[in-house]
Amino acid sequence: MSKVKIKLVTVGQLPPHLDLSQVSTWRSDAFELVGNIENFALIGNAVGEDWHFSDEGLRRQLPAHVSADFILAIVNVPIEDNWYLRRLGNNQIVFTFKHIREFLEFENIPLENAVLRVLYVSTLVYLRSGNTIPGLREAPVFTHDDTRGCLFDMNGIKSDLVESCNKPVVCEECVGRLKKERVSAQTIKIAQVEIRKIRKRLYYRIFDFVKLKPLVVLATSSLFAMLIGIAGSIIASYIYDGLKLPQSIQKPSSAQNREPLQHGRAGAV
Repeated sequence: MSKVKIKLVTVGQLPPHLDLSQVSTWRSDAFELVGNIENFALIGNAVGEDWHFSDEGLRRQLPAHVSADFILAIVNVPIEDNWYLRRLGNNQIVFTFKHIREFLEFENIPLENAVLRVLYVSTLVYLRSGNTIPGLREAPVFTHDDTRGCLFDMNGIKSDLVESCNKPVVCEECVGRLKKERVSAQTIKIAQVEIRKIRKRLYYRIFDFVKLKPLVVLATSSLFAMLIGIAGSIIASYIYDGLKLPQSIQKPSSAQNREPLQHGRAGAV
């Protein structure tokens, strides 16, 4: 199976805590990033009453020719219709952190998780569309309205995005659609396995577990402390026995050292 080739670029200033090196070193059997992640200056100003950057305005700022199947651009400004992900057509997609970064950080989800999520959903959209990224009006909607933690959640309420940025899934309904649209079962399986690795860092996973099951954690920690105490007592006992000096050999008593008396004959009076 050949991998989908993606050119990942950034446009303008990005969130300060975004570490794209973690994205560039991600290994997938479904897609691969082509070349380095390049940054381009954001040219022009926002338009409209709601102050956004239009599809056409963003399209003009992306490189026209790349040696990849499609291009994904990351920005940090509002885009049309207040979306966070838009297909621009011409094998171009734009993703923005505007208005979603706060939700991710509040839930302790690395910003890189959202980028990885978008890479996987874009790969599947490319494959289910006949190896192309169609414009918004060139293909049916791929998402579903209810939030399932699925790559294809609509996330009309942007805070719902966090559900699919920590161990996301491809729900059964979407699996059926992908198969119907001629995406191979192998590719679907690869995506399902790999996206489970998109999760919070270990510290926050432990923190979430403690919040979810505090009684279990309390009982486990109490038992662990008791076992440590018992083990410490046993170890101390062995150390004490090993270091204890041997008892001194007792000296014989004076009664034992006294020579026996000689008995004389009894005399007659």
